[in-house]
This record gives sequence, C-alpha cells and structure tokens, in this order.
Amino acid sequence: MGENLIRKILLSLVVVAAIVVSYAEIFLWSMFYLEGQTVTFAQSLQVVVESLTTSGYGGFSPWEHDFLNYFVIWMNFTGVALVFIAFPVFILPYLKDVVSKSAPRKVTKNGHVIICEYSPLVDALLRELNSREQDYVIIEEDEQKALELIASGLNVMAGDPEQGDVLNRACLKKSLALVVHSAADRSISILFSAKNTLNKEKTKKIAILRDETMEEYFQLAGADITISPRQLIGKSLALQIPAISIKNSVEIDSNIELVEMDIEEGSELCNLTVTEANLLNQFRINVIGSWVNGEFITPVPPELTLTSKTRLLVAGDREELEQLTRKAESKIRHFRRSNVLVLGYGISGKAAADLLDSKSIEVTIIDIAEKEGVDVVGDIRMSDTLERGGINDASAVIITIQDDTTALFATLLARKMNDSARIIVRANETDDVKKLYQAGADYVQSLATVSGRMLASCIFDDETSLAAEKQIDLVQLPAGNLAGASLAQNDVRSETGCTILAVIREGEKITDIPPESFTFNKDDEIIIAGTDENIHKFEKQFLK
Repeated sequence: MGENLIRKILLSLVVVAAIVVSYAEIFLWSMFYLEGQTVTFAQSLQVVVESLTTSGYGGFSPWEHDFLNYFVIWMNFTGVALVFIAFPVFILPYLKDVVSKSAPRKVTKNGHVIICEYSPLVDALLRELNSREQDYVIIEEDEQKALELIASGLNVMAGDPEQGDVLNRACLKKSLALVVHSAADRSISILFSAKNTLNKEKTKKIAILRDETMEEYFQLAGADITISPRQLIGKSLALQIPAISIKNSVEIDSNIELVEMDIEEGSELCNLTVTEANLLNQFRINVIGSWVNGEFITPVPPELTLTSKTRLLVAGDREELEQLTRKAESKIRHFRRSNVLVLGYGISGKAAADLLDSKSIEVTIIDIAEKEGVDVVGDIRMSDTLERGGINDASAVIITIQDDTTALFATLLARKMNDSARIIVRANETDDVKKLYQAGADYVQSLATVSGRMLASCIFDDETSLAAEKQIDLVQLPAGNLAGASLAQNDVRSETGCTILAVIREGEKITDIPPESFTFNKDDEIIIAGTDENIHKFEKQFLK
C-alpha cells in the first residue's frame, strides 16, 4: 500500500471520528436543553451512527423539537456526502489498480523504429519521428516506468531488449531501424540479440557511442551505423568560435555554402531590418533562419531587426558570403585570439579542444579532475579557478560538462568576470537551453537535440541532413507542382518556411534564381533548406 494512500486513510479516519463525536455531543446537549431529557453519550452515539449510515432508527428516538428533526436530517445528508467523497478518493483508485492492464509485451507493427529503452535523448528523437509521422515503439524493461510512459502518450512495450524473443515480439524483422543507446556492454548484448534474430532483413541497427574508442566493438556486434553525439557537439561548439574562418562552414558543393553569422554591434548591418539589409539582391544571399535569444525562427520575418543578439543562418556563394561577413563585423572590433577556455575535459571537451588546437588557437583546459591535457584543475564554479585559467583575457569560453546546473553557475560567473568573452555552452537537457541563455551564454546547443537529429538523419537516408547541428535540413527534391511557374508566383518561403537554394537542371546546378524571371521545368530537382516540419509542408503542398 502506498504511503500516500495510508496518509489519506488516516486523515479520513480522523475527520470522520471528529464528525461523529461532534454530532454526538450536539445531540446530547440538544436533548437536555430542548427536550428536557438526559441521554447517555452511548445513546447519543447510537443515534448519530444510525443517521450517518442511513440505516434507520430503532426504539430510541425520543425527540419532538424541530431543531433535532432538522439536525437528524442534516446528519443523513452528511452520511451520504461522506460516501460520495470516499468513492472517488478510495474506491475508484483501488478499482483502477485492480482492473488496470499491465504494459503490453507484444506489438503488431511494420516499418517502424524500435528504440531500446527510454532516456531524455529519446524525446528529441521522438520529435523528429513525429514530424515525419513515423511509427515507433520503445522497449522498456521496467514495467512501472513503461506504464508511466504509456500514460504520457508514448508507444511502449515492456520487456528486456537483450532477449531475442522480446525483439521478435517488437516485430524486429519488419522494422525500419533499431536504436540502442545504453551502456556499452548492454548495447552490445542487444546488438548481438538483434543480429541473431534477423536473417536477411534489412533493418538498420544504429548505436549511439558514449566513447568512440568502442566503435570497433559495436561494429563487430552488428551495428550498421555508429554515431557519437558527444564528439560532434564538442566540435560543433568549437566551430562557434569567431576565430574559425568561413572555410569551416558546412559546404553544400563548390559553389554554395551554409554558414551561421553573428551581427556585431557597430557593423553596417546592425539595427537594420531584414528588408532594409536586402541581402538577396545585394549579395545573392538567402537568409534561411535566425536565432534570436536562443529561439530559432524560420522563415525570418522581413520586419526582424538585426541586432547584436541576432545570429543568422545564411546560404550563398563563398565570395558573396565573405563580403557579407565583412559587412556584418563591427568596424571597431579588434579580433582577439589570445585564449579560449574549455571548461570540462570529457569527450565533448576533448573534441572541442582538439579542433581548436588544429586551427592554431591557444586553448586552456580546466577540469575538476587531474588528467593528461588539463591545464588547470579546479571547480569551475569558483572564481579562483577561472582566474587561474585566464578568464580575464579569454576571447571565448566553451562550457561542456555533464551537469547543467554546474554549467549554469559557471556561465553566470564567466559572464560576470569577462563581459566581452563569447560564451558557448552545451546543454544536456533541452529544457535548460533558455536558462543558459538567460545566464549570459551567447550560444547554447542541446546534446539531446543534436543526438535526435543525428539519429533521424541515419534512419531516413532518403533525406540526407547535411547540417544536422544547424537544426536545419538540406534536401534534394523534385520541383513537383512548381513546374511552369516562378518563385514570384509560388511564394515557397512564406507558404512553407523553406528556402530554395539551388536548382539542378540537366545535371547543372543553378544558384542564381531570379524570383520574377526564373521558371521551373518539370524535370528540375531543387535543393531546399528548412526545418523538418517545414520540409514536410513543402512535400504536402508541392509534391502531392
């Protein structure tokens, strides 16, 4: 019996006892003063119990006064009310527990994704799957947790995914993909079970690595694809350092690139609206989206004002992007490359430090534990630790640790000690992204979101995500219903949120697409950029 139920029962007994005793005393004194009769407490108690239980009255009912008649009626109503209160509080929950179903141990599905066990990472993947209307099932060994997940609206079955019969009951042979993300030994065991269960079926077996040195073992166990989001997010955080040149942006092909660009205070673009900046006509640059205070917006509204809090995701020709970058940079900005602090030297921290080191950027590494490669050992929540690392002269700070609360404190402290440094933070939980921005971070990337997008990219190889870490997909699709019309006639961006970056016509890639004069042909292929949701809007509107 649960502690909460016991507490409810005890409280209810005390309340009922108090009501019975109070009513008995009222009846006793009413008989004495109104009827002039003396009754014992036991007789009074008998009348109260008979009234509350609505069981009728025996030989003892010696009252005639109206007050006592009304009081007896009131006690009858009280008894009925107590029954109505007790039913939903005690009886219904008990009946639900008795008749409630256990979590299902078998599903009937086809073309679905099997996810072995639930974790916060799964939430991000489920958002990707739901945006594509892709069916899935989560296998959860803990039945109580499985019931809780089912109650929250997720597709879950109970069972141990290390067991081959459990994978069979999850319809592994008919599934699109199997995703494992547990500890290495458990994940490898699940992969072996899947390998033994599958024959010639083409189910993808995707494993998330916590340590990339284990990749060979996962492949030997049968993993078709291994991904390491912690390494990726470390490199991605390092790519936010302004010292890294445009050549490290995501390259679509030799002509067109995708880059993130900050609007610096004092630059020519600062305080202009998107319309006033007129990037498409001036530079042949497409603005795909914008991060404003941590929120990604796509398409970008024309009235959006470009400020130092704005970060644009743009696509265009390399030379045009370089010209735009010069416009976006502050005229009075002195580019400092003196020192980048990396706080936390785990998998992500090492990946970030290695990338920065390869660009000849000076790096100081701070970690709580003494290990090879660490320059300063100490608690990053202490000002003394950051001072020893050179926070005052740092041009940027990368915070990549496993605890978001510690990262929050470190962000607050780093911002207080160096107001001009660029602070870049890894968030382990998506819900903490906004908090880290509020604490003073310039850029925050969620590990769960990156992992979910990487998994989605691996599962749906028909739509290659060229820039998963950008929260944007670049997809090559047929022109469809655009054929015979121009962009001016079909406002793709406002209707779907997608941006057309290039047209492939007879094998040639065309990036100069005047909205008024360029007409799409039936056999054209297009490269579009947008979020998963926006791309699906485009597919529904122009390809069906």
